[in-house]
Amino acid sequence: MTTTPDGLVTNVHDRIEEIQKRYGPESIVSFFIKQAKPDLIMAAARTEDRLREAGIDYIAK
Repeated sequence: MTTTPDGLVTNVHDRIEEIQKRYGPESIVSFFIKQAKPDLIMAAARTEDRLREAGIDYIAK
């Protein structure tokens, strides 16, 4: 959730927005992304925390 479809670095909020724009508001993908948004955000934050704990300084854009 921290890379674009082209592999560039982004953040989870921008990635979710990009997915919703690409698929459109009526898409089942957009529907489920909205449902999963809180969990996706928390998962990205946990992953960044674990990377920092491992000595890898990574924060998405």
